[in-house]
Amino acid sequence: MKKWLVILLSACALPLAAHPPRSVELGYDGETATLTVKVLHRVSDPARHFVSRIEVRSGKELLAERTYDRQETASGRDEAFSFAERPLQDGETLTVTAFCNISGEKSAELKP
Repeated sequence: MKKWLVILLSACALPLAAHPPRSVELGYDGETATLTVKVLHRVSDPARHFVSRIEVRSGKELLAERTYDRQETASGRDEAFSFAERPLQDGETLTVTAFCNISGEKSAELKP
């Protein structure tokens, strides 16, 4: 009986250990039309708990999206998106959202 109770309590605690990304840092190089994204998402096992998707939007328009099946490091993920084919407009606001595969998301905005 105690064994089953420990297993049940452990299974319930797993979602409590999950958390959304802590921060999303953005940079934009106008000369190369490259958006850099740094997602801070500290995890103990990057193969099981990771940033699963990054979306880049301008308003409601999806400009770019990448999906992942693991996190490159235990501290987070760095990514670069090229907008050479579709240069960003002056005053355009980008919203970048990083999604955790288990729980939550974090967004940041940038006006290049």
